[in-house]
Amino acid sequence: MSALPPIGPNPLATNPVTTTGAPNIAFPTAAEKPEAGDRNLFMDLMARANEDQVRSEAAIQGLVSGENQDVQQVVMEVVKAEMSFQVFMEVRNKIVDSYNELMRMQF
Repeated sequence: MSALPPIGPNPLATNPVTTTGAPNIAFPTAAEKPEAGDRNLFMDLMARANEDQVRSEAAIQGLVSGENQDVQQVVMEVVKAEMSFQVFMEVRNKIVDSYNELMRMQF
């Protein structure tokens, strides 16, 4: 059995894709991180989901208090937080499934 080749850098990390009118959700570039080998995708996703949730709650509080009148922006923040959490949970589920599969293997 041969070893798998190393995984290369994420193409989205070096060339973030943005569209007009859409929020920028590109992955952080290598320049923003100390070293590519030290990164932990799971922790990054968890931190991003948390940041999006905090922004969502702040937008809701701003709407309720009357500071912000833009309902569309609040809805966009809430949807972004929901999607970030869903991505985080899917990655978590894949990690747990992979772990369980490894535990079932016999060496």
